[in-house]
Amino acid sequence: MKILETKIINKYLKSLTLKNKNSLKLKDDVYYDFKKKFVFSTDTFEEGLHFLNSSHPKKFVKKIFRSSVSDVLCKGIYPEIYFLSLSLKKINNKWLNIFTKEFKKESIKFGLSLGGGDIINSSKLTISISVLGFTKKKPILRSTARINDDIYVTGNLGDSYLGLLTLKKQLNAGKLNNYFKNSYEEPKLPFKLTSHLHNFASSSMDISDGLVKDLKSICSSSKCGAHIDFLSLPFSNSAKKIFNTQKITPADIFSKGDDYQVLFTANQKFRELINLTSRRTATKITRIGKIFKDKSVKILKDGKLLHFSSSKTGYIHRF
Repeated sequence: MKILETKIINKYLKSLTLKNKNSLKLKDDVYYDFKKKFVFSTDTFEEGLHFLNSSHPKKFVKKIFRSSVSDVLCKGIYPEIYFLSLSLKKINNKWLNIFTKEFKKESIKFGLSLGGGDIINSSKLTISISVLGFTKKKPILRSTARINDDIYVTGNLGDSYLGLLTLKKQLNAGKLNNYFKNSYEEPKLPFKLTSHLHNFASSSMDISDGLVKDLKSICSSSKCGAHIDFLSLPFSNSAKKIFNTQKITPADIFSKGDDYQVLFTANQKFRELINLTSRRTATKITRIGKIFKDKSVKILKDGKLLHFSSSKTGYIHRF
């Protein structure tokens, strides 16, 4: 029988925190030191699971780097330092040169410098990136959503998944192929929004495993539920063209993950401020639902409850 990630964390790993409050009961994607005021997160990426081919660093470095910094950015904090651990398989100087150049470009783009790491020899490429940021403000956590809060998401949903289908030759989008591939390999983070999140967000996380699964994480940590208005979900014009020409619907892609957009909640009194911030930062922000007292996440269309299989509500980690 498969063991779910949540069971591994809650039944086995949580005791290892020794009730250190900085670990946030392992209910978030970051560690926050309340006294020293720093935030820390770590992610691991493996060839074949998180990226398709390790032979071309340009095709995966942006994705894994931005995925790593996204965990901190969505907390309203800019990261400053990262640590890089590499399990390297057969490589050469050309590969290393391209790999390093790509990491340097990303480091400069997001204002981070390398602090250290580790390198070992392996039969498969695995990369771990740990990110450190300092802050005078408490990070915006998953556990602080409030009843009657609005639910918002930045950017668009599903373009990254369509890019993965394109790369796997399971979708031919014609002239849109490159757009979708770039959405998967080079996710566009809502970087300009980070400094504004503390002005209105009550809880926040990024969308990595899928909209519904990640919203369930917020609701579980905040001990609440949520209703999503399916018709309000944001899709790009390119995705809408696919809906009109291919056997793919919004329901097929809206919660597939790897979007790395910000999912946050906010009091209704901040609606005007959020709209103003959206315009000033040129960040697409869409109100998609509301936090409720009941402990379930429901998806509604024209007031009717929609039912989706677990495969359509997000990536589930099984071991």
